[in-house]
Amino acid sequence: MNGYEDNKISYNCLKYANPKPGEEVVISGIAGRFPESQNVKEYKNNIFNCKDCITENEHHWKLGNSEIPKHFGRIQDIKKFDASFFGIYFKQAHTMDPMSRMVMEHTYEAIIDAGINPEDLRGTRTGVFANSCFSDSEAIFLHSKLQANVSGVTSCSRDMMAQHISYWLGVTGPSYNVDTGCSSTLYAMDQAYRSIRSGECEYAIVSGSNLCLHPYTSLHFVHLGVLNQDGRCKVFDEGANGYTRSESVSVAFLQKAKSAKRIYATIVHTKTNCDGYKREGITFPSKWLLIHETHIMEMTLQNVKILVRLDATKRDDCELTLKTATDSVPVDATSTSQYI
Repeated sequence: MNGYEDNKISYNCLKYANPKPGEEVVISGIAGRFPESQNVKEYKNNIFNCKDCITENEHHWKLGNSEIPKHFGRIQDIKKFDASFFGIYFKQAHTMDPMSRMVMEHTYEAIIDAGINPEDLRGTRTGVFANSCFSDSEAIFLHSKLQANVSGVTSCSRDMMAQHISYWLGVTGPSYNVDTGCSSTLYAMDQAYRSIRSGECEYAIVSGSNLCLHPYTSLHFVHLGVLNQDGRCKVFDEGANGYTRSESVSVAFLQKAKSAKRIYATIVHTKTNCDGYKREGITFPSKWLLIHETHIMEMTLQNVKILVRLDATKRDDCELTLKTATDSVPVDATSTSQYI
């Protein structure tokens, strides 16, 4: 790569960092549904009270396969949906991906939480960026439960999750689904942040969702070697033996600080990368991943001119498989970064 291209990439990365006062991208509305928690407030109370929201659900999957974990985080009322409120036909609602239905519900709540009337968004350049890593219901409605006069392609296909929201709200910004595996929601947040900073969007809706509807999906994770059987995630522990799957739906509403009525958090800056080829395999971290993660954290902090002391850091979120062989990489990357 020549010097001109290097400088062009650096400029594109830096032009979004260090915005003028009022131009910062903030999260002004949030909503969601989580295990044992019908909303964000209940979820917060459960966390503060150290409530174990993982439950045993043997009755949910009766396949007689002992490999499939009995424990997972389960959300309630996934079959309930006020179709008429969102202008969706009754038959279409029945073949609609449950994740899409719940994302629509919590999108409405997140917009209201930001102090905005959803009707006021009609015609605005509002972007919708949805996570869609797995959809256990997609295969069922597209290939198994065919309904007469109802198209599963528009009702259940993952690529329509964002479009359903844009259509319902009547917004004209970019609208697409993001699938980068476990990082899908954060990558959707990155895309939303950049769209607002570039002027492509006035507002942005970011959603992340996951439902554990089909046991074979969990079985695939078992064979990958990342799930445990006891329903206990032993974070940063020598006894870590995998994680427990969970259901959740969450939505964030983003806008510029100057027009926000409330601010939950400010997105200072975002950067993404991929560690590419690894001799150990596509899912396994390596020493090169440590280098890449350290580099991208340092570059992000350099772009926004932030110097963070590790002993003063109150919280650091890492993407972990809760396996001792793999989780040392993000931890080491955090501790070795020169700017942290």
